[in-house]
Amino acid sequence: MASIIQNILDMTGYIGDAALSFPTSILLVLIGFVLITGSVLVFAYLTAGALVDLVTPESLGRPPQQRG
Repeated sequence: MASIIQNILDMTGYIGDAALSFPTSILLVLIGFVLITGSVLVFAYLTAGALVDLVTPESLGRPPQQRG
């Protein structure tokens, strides 16, 4: 477990070095961060909606519709 934490800390340092090595690199790192964060947020929103739909009854306090 300690090596995973150390790898994460090392990775942030490597990303920082890469972002500061060339003027446009920071822009690319920020765009990548925005794209990944946006994708994760959309997926979390859809997952939360599916879970709410799973536990919510079909007719929330309404009587069933009558045919005919």
